[in-house]
Amino acid sequence: MKNRSLISNSFFIFIIRFFPSLANLLVVVWYSRRLPQEVYGNYQHFWIQLSVLCPLACIGIHVLTVTYAPGFIMKLLKTIKARQYTLYGFWVLALAILFAALQHSALEISLFIPFLFLISYTLATIFESFLIVFRNYQSLVAINVIYSALFWGIHWFVLGHSFSLHTVFVYLLILTVLRLCIYWGIAIINVQRYDEEEHEEEYNLGKIRTLWMHLGVYDVTQILSNWVDKFIISLTLSAPLSAIYYNGSQNIPFLPLLLSAAGSAVLIQLARGGRKNETTDVIQLMNQMGRMLSCIVFPVFFFLLLFRVDFIVTIFTVKYLPAVPVFMAALFILPVRAYHFTTVLQRMHKGSIINIGAIAELILACTLIYPLYRWIGLPGVALSFVISTYFQATFYLFYSARLLQTSPLKLVPYVNWLVKLIVFATLFIAIRYAAYRYFTGIIPLILGGAMMIVMVCVSLLIEYKKQSNYGRR
Repeated sequence: MKNRSLISNSFFIFIIRFFPSLANLLVVVWYSRRLPQEVYGNYQHFWIQLSVLCPLACIGIHVLTVTYAPGFIMKLLKTIKARQYTLYGFWVLALAILFAALQHSALEISLFIPFLFLISYTLATIFESFLIVFRNYQSLVAINVIYSALFWGIHWFVLGHSFSLHTVFVYLLILTVLRLCIYWGIAIINVQRYDEEEHEEEYNLGKIRTLWMHLGVYDVTQILSNWVDKFIISLTLSAPLSAIYYNGSQNIPFLPLLLSAAGSAVLIQLARGGRKNETTDVIQLMNQMGRMLSCIVFPVFFFLLLFRVDFIVTIFTVKYLPAVPVFMAALFILPVRAYHFTTVLQRMHKGSIINIGAIAELILACTLIYPLYRWIGLPGVALSFVISTYFQATFYLFYSARLLQTSPLKLVPYVNWLVKLIVFATLFIAIRYAAYRYFTGIIPLILGGAMMIVMVCVSLLIEYKKQSNYGRR
């Protein structure tokens, strides 16, 4: 039951966040082709700044929430004073004013729209984490499916009827506020119906406050890590080179959501308590998560690596062919995404270690950018973040094992990974050889993508059966 619960939690958390990301991805592809470059750039400018300011507004609350059980969260909420709510409110209002000022000068839209947008978007993010802890999965899936459909519908309608950025964001603001109100209502129902649990973790406000601060810093640092290379390139190189790097270094859609969902599911599972040997359970869950994620990450990695040219040309057209080497370099970060390296540290309130790793990773990457760029050009910029990420993963793994008083190798299913790497690499090399030998055009890419989906499904099914059998022993 424990193994099935982890997979179920991971699946639902991923699905909750999948549909909004899918709708956004479709809009990005569609709008980039239909809108003038300047208008599309201003549209993306809104979301980029929102993505940076929203974590600042959340200050780690949404990340901290999934660390604890519902009973613990309820107990914690009762200790928060009105003065603390007021201070947080002023913080969010200050960032909302900043966001409104930035958007008003860039888009020339009403200050009212971005101001309310940041507030409602931030609160919706926090309430969503709260509802995930209370396992309101079905409600969240339904809400986000409807939200995603309306998100796409709004963009489609406005583009076909006197398009303006002002109109787009007015409708999106209304949609965001409606989602927040629904979240709020469900949260109130959860609080009213909640029954005290028999098991509750030890309550230590100082420890919680410290972890909260560290998680907030970590969340912001991760956002900077995702965007600082693109920011530096935009300031130092020409616009065409910046566009090539931006398209080549794009994150693979949905994989960050998958990693976040798996980590949150493990934390929720560990927060349930009632276990005789937590260290053994932590090791088992972390290995289980690594095996599950590798079923998805490894096939995606080999597919994109071996079909990279056709993939870039098909998505971005032939004018972005120079982005292929950048894309190839950036791809080597994928294998390390088959594991959530901060879960143990977060569970054990080692926020300082998490932040040391995050800040060191950012500093190392920035230090490597210039020498690697001078050596191999734009791919070197992407490679600098690949190298720093592997160092960060090693650092986190070492400290997690040290806290659990075990070997780092026991925390990762390295034998399982090695077998999968060999099998997937062999299969994809054979598929690529056959596809390009007998077919031309887009057909090899389609065949490779189809086989990737088959391999993901088959390997997940095999892994699920193995873990279900293990859970019944």
